[in-house]
Amino acid sequence: MVLYLTILGVILTTMGAIFIGWNDVMSEDEALRLGQMRASGETREQNLTLPAVQELLKRSKNSKRGLSFVLLGAVFLILASSF
Repeated sequence: MVLYLTILGVILTTMGAIFIGWNDVMSEDEALRLGQMRASGETREQNLTLPAVQELLKRSKNSKRGLSFVLLGAVFLILASSF
């Protein structure tokens, strides 16, 4: 039982680290697309469609997902060490 909890904890923690780290992996073309100057929209809805805003929202979602995996992995590792 302890072995399975430990393995699950390590897998979840690794998955979380991958999700969080993936936010920093970007091609040169993607960096150019996001880094180009654009005029802002006049409404919140227009601004939410801007590529840079979309990228930030995607990164935020991945970071939240990754953090959840890291925390869940830590819980399993704590459970494994308590047996």
